[in-house]
Amino acid sequence: GVFTATKKGATGYHLVVAGHKFTSRDDIEKYLAWRAADLTLTDKGSWFTFTPERAKTDKVALPKRDPAAPRHSFQMANFQPVWRYKIKGGEWKSWSPYSGAAFFADGVKAEDITDFEASADIVVRKGVMDDADPLGYEAGAVSDLLINQVSPPV
Repeated sequence: GVFTATKKGATGYHLVVAGHKFTSRDDIEKYLAWRAADLTLTDKGSWFTFTPERAKTDKVALPKRDPAAPRHSFQMANFQPVWRYKIKGGEWKSWSPYSGAAFFADGVKAEDITDFEASADIVVRKGVMDDADPLGYEAGAVSDLLINQVSPPV
């Protein structure tokens, strides 16, 4: 697999993980989140925010700020990258978790997925984390949580 991080502005990054052997959505999204945390720490940040890629046709709402919620560092369900994929003999297609459509690989044999990319935009932050931000993640906590759960895709 290939991981790339492209700088976007002063503190932003566009992250992509690509591969040819699909394992599971969970495995690949955890790997991407771990790379986001690692990049944040390398960039001397303490936390990062996930910036969802939205389309006008999206049906799923973003999570709302909630000061009474538990720390969001471990709410990995809110870290939802967009995907591009190819199924044997097909063209590249896109899937967004905000579209309301089922995940593209549901009901598809993993070996029929010939190529995939999962991408996410993040902003590296310094200082105290905004605990009310459901898209905010404490980089050290995410790294510690995922370090033994991830491996790069192939």
